[in-house]
Order: sequence, then C-alpha cells, then structure tokens
Amino acid sequence: MRLRALLRIAVRLHVLTTIGGKGGRMIPCVSWTGPPGPCDRCAPWQRLSDKCRRVAWLTGFVFACLAAQGVAAPPELVERDSYDQAIQSIPFDRLTDGAQARIWKIVSQATIYRRLPVTRVQADPDMYLFLVRHPEVIVNMWDLMGVTKVNVRRTSDFTFDANDGAGTTGTGELIYGDKETHLVIGEGSYEGPVLKRKIHGRCLIMLKSNYVPNPGPNTQITHRLDMFVQLDNIGAELVAKTLQPLVGKSADHNFLETSRFLGQISQAAESRPTGMQQLAGRLTKVEPTVRERFATLSAEIYSRSAGANTTPVNTVVPMR
Repeated sequence: MRLRALLRIAVRLHVLTTIGGKGGRMIPCVSWTGPPGPCDRCAPWQRLSDKCRRVAWLTGFVFACLAAQGVAAPPELVERDSYDQAIQSIPFDRLTDGAQARIWKIVSQATIYRRLPVTRVQADPDMYLFLVRHPEVIVNMWDLMGVTKVNVRRTSDFTFDANDGAGTTGTGELIYGDKETHLVIGEGSYEGPVLKRKIHGRCLIMLKSNYVPNPGPNTQITHRLDMFVQLDNIGAELVAKTLQPLVGKSADHNFLETSRFLGQISQAAESRPTGMQQLAGRLTKVEPTVRERFATLSAEIYSRSAGANTTPVNTVVPMR
C-alpha cells in the first residue's frame, strides 16, 4: 500500500515536470520582535497526504502538524524521556518573553504529545529550507495533482490561514526559524463527523533538521517533528483517547511520504529544468514573489548539478 502511494506521487510529479505534461491532481500568533543578531524567520512548515492531514489538523489543530500518533495520556505518563528532551531543545533563550510564555503554556499543559520518527531525505539544502518555510508551494502542487482539498492562504510573511475541507480551520505563525530549528505555534478548531462537538486547541510544532553533505549535489538531511497539543474542552483526555485509533501509524507513514516528495522535487530541479519552470508557472495559488523564487531556485539547483560552482545555503532572512 505504501509503495503504491509513493509510486503514484512520483508519477504525478514526473508528469507535472515533464515538458508538455499536464498534471492530473492553529493559535494565537505570538508577536515577534526577534532575538539579537540575524535569525531566519519564514513561512511555516508543512504538508502530508490528504488523509493524514485531516487527522493531523484534528489533533494538532494546524498544518505543519503532520498528523501524529496520538498519546492518550498526559506526557508525564507516556514518552516522558522524549517529552523532556523536546522541551530542553526549544531555544527559549532566543525568544521574546511573550513567545516564551505562550510556548511554555502549551508544552506544560499539553493534552497530547507526539514525537514522529527521525526521517531522512536527500535534497538540496536551499530547496529543503524553501519548502519548509513555504508549505503553500507543496499544497499547490498537490492541488495540481488532484490529491488534496486543503486550502492555505498566506496572510503575511510569517502567518497563514488554513482549511482542510473536512471541518478543521485555523491560523498559524512561524515564530522562530533557523537552519536547524523551526517553531510554529497555532490555534484552531474542529467540527465534523469524527467528533460530536466542536473542539478548540493550540499547538506547538517543532521541526529539528540536521545536514550531512554527500559527495554528489545533494545533502542528506535528517529531520524530526515534535508536536505538543493543548485541548480546551472539558474531557480533553477523553477526546485524546478518541483520536488515538484514528491517527496511529499513518502519521509516521505520511511524514515519510512527504519527506520523500520533498526529495523528489529537489531531484526534479536537478534533472528537468524546463519542466520545473513550467510547473512554477502553474503555481497560481501562491504569491508571485514566492513563485518567482521557486523558479529561480530550481534553475540555480540545475546549474549546480550540472557542474557550476556551489553556493552556500542562504540561512538569513530579514526580520520584519
């Protein structure tokens, strides 16, 4: 089943980027003033397959929440070591007092905590960071492929609204981002057939990435996602238990699937330059500047793979 899903995605991406081909298919926002010195801060991270995405947003109340295998007990009773480890790895010393307070409120009162397995992807580091910070690009590709009903609308450089088309709506903001760490805090709600009542919540999504250069043009990137979810409603633990059978192993599978898709985009940029330029022109649901940057980056990656001098990863984004 997994192999079939991956093959379908690979074929659709190939069709989208082949010359002449036509594709078939959270969260009070924490105000950010930024730590001293340069720091990356761009669009939030995201995106999985449609089935998992619905469950993800249900439990995580937002997008980069790549659906998680629910933990139906407080963090102190389940995955305690990972929970403590994750909190210790949050760069509190680089956050404003307001951001620290909002994050601590979520992680210290989390109803659900989940750590997804470490996943590896072969990709150009520039393309990896671009897609992590501009998830709407991936969502637009999936829309062209006909495999998603999700809608993501950027409201500013660092904030977005989203609707999964299945009862979950929310807003999110990337409150911190550098090459190795991205923090997304969000708020949202779910109202649909899975649960009998509307539920609200907040979440913190933390993506940790590590880069190991390869002899070839690509870099081996390992990344891991930690998710803290705080539910408002009375009986939140009962809700968590209800969610547990829905999210299961599909979360891990979809995280792996999305990581591989990201790698396939990078590989397509290396080998199909004309097709990637055509694909960029079809990304009509993203801002023009984002679309242009994707096209330019794809061309740069092709040039590097063809033997041009490599350029360093751009890890500094101007603060607003």
